[in-house]
Formats: sequence, structure tokens, C-alpha cells
Amino acid sequence: MHRVLPLFIAAVLAVLLVMPSGAQPRVPAEVDAWLKQANLGPYAPSKEDWRAVYLAARREGKVTVYTSSSRVPPLKKEFETMFPGVEFEAFQLGTAASIDRLEREQRAGIYNADVIHASGYPAQYHRLFRRHMIFAFVPPELVNVIPREFREPLVAQRLEARGIFYNTKASPDSPIKSWWDLTRPEWRGRLSMVDPMVDASSLDFITQLVGSALPMAKDYERVFGQRLRLTTPNAGYELLKGILANRPRFFRRHGDALPVVGDPNATEPRIGISMVFSQLRDVKDPERGNLQAWAVTQLTPYAGMSYPSLMNIANRAPHPNAAKLLIRYFFGDAKGGQGMAPFLVPGNWPARIDVRPSDDPHWIPYEKINFKIMDPEAIWRVQTEVQDWWIANVR
Repeated sequence: MHRVLPLFIAAVLAVLLVMPSGAQPRVPAEVDAWLKQANLGPYAPSKEDWRAVYLAARREGKVTVYTSSSRVPPLKKEFETMFPGVEFEAFQLGTAASIDRLEREQRAGIYNADVIHASGYPAQYHRLFRRHMIFAFVPPELVNVIPREFREPLVAQRLEARGIFYNTKASPDSPIKSWWDLTRPEWRGRLSMVDPMVDASSLDFITQLVGSALPMAKDYERVFGQRLRLTTPNAGYELLKGILANRPRFFRRHGDALPVVGDPNATEPRIGISMVFSQLRDVKDPERGNLQAWAVTQLTPYAGMSYPSLMNIANRAPHPNAAKLLIRYFFGDAKGGQGMAPFLVPGNWPARIDVRPSDDPHWIPYEKINFKIMDPEAIWRVQTEVQDWWIANVR
């Protein structure tokens, strides 16, 4: 096992303790009947006969996935080569749209999706899992290499993160040390941000900032040498108010924001907020514009938010055996191949603890970044309030 893995495992096991726990509410009789027929939920076998699963999947003929990732559709050729006769259909919808579409369809009695592959843990847990719209499935042979917190109550493929990027051409080292630095007047017009009203994970991200009111207040006092005078409900909102006062430029996708933040011709410092850490794979890539950017890894009171990226089987999936194959494929192998390969990049950390980290020079060990792990319950409780506040204050 690679020498950095024990540290990563300890870090993950420590932070994931905040994930929701407990069994799924008792399912209706008709859902239980489908689970029994599909060998899922309490009826999942302790050992899968993968040959039989494949033959059943071939009879089903297809697997449909709703995904947030652009890295999923290109997997079609490899999956269909590995499993001849099973068509791979991927809808790249984004996190919010994947969740919304699956929920809307199932409420209407429409069951198109087999797997939902996206982040948005708070929404998936409360809107889908607790309403019997998705179910966890972990290949039995992988149970010992996937920590419980990645298996229950929802299954995660990997850990992702959001944080702050800066332009390394204009600032070789991070130009900020605290979140409160972003409220200083010199950053007016130099901030870019993924729009929280479009991107579900960015909404989770700013909600986590609001939920960190106490450490944010203490950090303000440390930075400015005086107590924070509130003009909003708490220090988290006050931080967001200060950032908005600097007129950030909003983008619908992080992929649109990165070229602006990492512009190799920039002469003034630039900052990107709610950037996906996996974008580090694009840094200095000639084919992507030789972008000059890096992540802020040390920031007070924390550098960013890490969160599980999920993959679970939809209720009444029309192709349940093919769905099992797809989950197994997404977990990949111990070398990080198959469906894990495009996700084994800097800024992603696989759920499988037996997978060797990437050899990419941009890889940052998880424990080297002072992340705050997502608190799904806290985010769920206040997210509507944060969303309403944001809409009222963005001009």
C-alpha cells in the first residue's frame, strides 16, 4: 500500500463522522417488492455472481446515468467494450439538474434513470434517499476497502473539494491568508465566483460559510484586531456581504471561471471562489491555454470544503443489473483504472483506500489542506434561508 494512504485514511475517517447516519425510513410495500426483485437494499446478496449479473444486464440491454460530470460520457466506449450488449447512456446534467430531474420524474411515476452520479449530499440525502428514490449499492468484494462513511447511508465514489484559486503569474504565492482578506477594497473587480444559484455545490459551499459563523467571527478579530460589528445575522453572512461588495464576476460553471482566474497574461492578482479542486489537472496544460493558477491550501479559518461525490441506484431502475455493473465499474480497480481513471486526478481522493494516489505532480495529499468537511445536516437546515438572503443581496 502506498505510504501516504494511512494518513489519508485517518483524515477521511475523522472528518466523515459528520455524515448523516441511520437507516433509510421504512419503504412502502411496492418499493420493497422491487428491491427484492432487483436484489438490492436488504435483499442484496453477500456475494455477487458477476457473470450472472452481466448476463441479466445484457438482457436488460442498457444502463442510464444522470451525472454532474463531463468525464462520464467519454467512458461509453470502454464500458460497452467491457460489457458487450449493454448500451451506456449518460446525461450530463449537472448536480442540481440531475437531482431535480430524478425527483420530478419519480414523483410523476416515470422511472428512466438507473444511476445518479453527482454531489449535492444534503439534497440527495433529504430529497431522494429519505423519500425512497435512491438506494445504496456496494459490490460485496469491496466492502473491506471502502470506509463505512463512504458506504452508508449513501455510496460515494470519491471525495471532492471546493475552495479558492489564485493566479500564479501575478502572485507566485497565495495573496490571501484569511477569508476576510477578500473583503478588502483592493480585491474589487478582481474576484470570480461560480454562481451559487446555478451550481448546487457552490450553494452548499456558501451555506457552509454561513454555518461557520463562530470561527469566522474569531478570525475577523484576529485579522483586524477588533470585534466584528454585525449588520447581518452572523459573521458568515457578513463575510458574504463583504465579498459581494467587491463585485465578483459570476460564472455558470467552474470551467468558465478558471480561464479568467488563471489567465497567463494577467498583470494583477486574481481570485476564484468556489473553484473545484480537481481543476488542478488543467493547470499549465498547453491544450487548455497554459493556465497559471493554484489552490490556496492554507487559509484561516479553513481553506475550503470537502465533500463526498455520490453514485447510487435509482428506485425502480429499469436496468438494475446494469446499474450494479456501472457502480462496480465506477469504483474501478486497485490501480485506479476503469471508471475511476478520469477521476483519479489532483483534487479528487478515491473512496477505495487501496487505490494508489495519482503520480501527477499536481497531486496534493488530502491531509496537507486545512479543509472543513461538509456538514450535510447543518447545510440542509439553513440552505433555504441562505439562498433567499443571497438572492436579495446580489445586485
